[in-house]
Formats: sequence, structure tokens, C-alpha cells
Amino acid sequence: MGKVVSILIGLILIALGVWGCIADSWQSAVITFVKGGLVIMVLVVGLGILVFGVSELRASPEPTPAEPSSSPPPAEESEQK
Repeated sequence: MGKVVSILIGLILIALGVWGCIADSWQSAVITFVKGGLVIMVLVVGLGILVFGVSELRASPEPTPAEPSSSPPPAEESEQK
């Protein structure tokens, strides 16, 4: 039941958003709000990438994994009694 309610609420909000973009009184305000939101999102993502890059530079280098040997492992000798 909760999934159906969430889908209905989502559809209602999408319909309101589309109506808000189409309506003459809201159109310029909605476009301005979306543009401002995109600018803030780009700034936050850029800041996150910058912080991640700096932390990668400050981290100690990881040791390289050992190369696997191409020769097969030595065969075990079976005991004969």
C-alpha cells in the first residue's frame, strides 16, 4: 500500500510541477529557480571532487600487488608405505 501511495504522490507532484512551468505566472520564476539550483549543484559537485582529489594526493601510496607466478605450484609428493 505504501508503494502505491508514494507513486500517487509522485505523480501529483510531477503534474503540479508541469502545471507550474506551463502557467504564465510561474514560468519565469520556475526557470530562474531551476537555473539557480543548477549553479548551486555544479558548485557543490565541484567542491566535492576537489576535496576528493586533495585527499587522494595526501593519502599514502598503496603498495602494488605482487605479480602472480606463471609457474605451476610444486607437486606434493605422496607417501608410499
